[in-house]
Amino acid sequence: ERLGVRRAAEDIASSIRQAQAYGLGVKEFGPGSGIFPGYGIAFRRYDSAGVPATSYILYADSNNNLIYDTGEIIKAWKIQGAAVVDDICCDQKQATPGSCDINYFYAEYLRPQPSVSLKSSSGICYNDAEIKIKGSRGTMKTIVIWISGQVSIE
Repeated sequence: ERLGVRRAAEDIASSIRQAQAYGLGVKEFGPGSGIFPGYGIAFRRYDSAGVPATSYILYADSNNNLIYDTGEIIKAWKIQGAAVVDDICCDQKQATPGSCDINYFYAEYLRPQPSVSLKSSSGICYNDAEIKIKGSRGTMKTIVIWISGQVSIE
């Protein structure tokens, strides 16, 4: 299980880096559209039935509101193995730690700056974010996203 959860964390980190590459690379949203939006990853802690989430979304922010909206999806990924999103926490690396139990979270890369917008559905922006995934036997990994754009796994 440890290997499976580690692999799932690496897949998520890679997906975040893909959004970063799209945003910094000024990727056009749809051939010939002339729209060059920010790109992001949207996470949710629970689905509509209150079950821990097993997927996340790569999106193009075509209306520039720094969150995922219907019609902006590029790709939905299922978290590998039996891992689920266990918690989403923000500003945990700050002197006064922020909150956890965030249900919707967006990490969006805006061109041309290399930084990232880290935002919850409540509209609060953060300096760092942690996506915590957990396997069926309790193995945990944390994907950390910094406002500088750096992504790491703990």
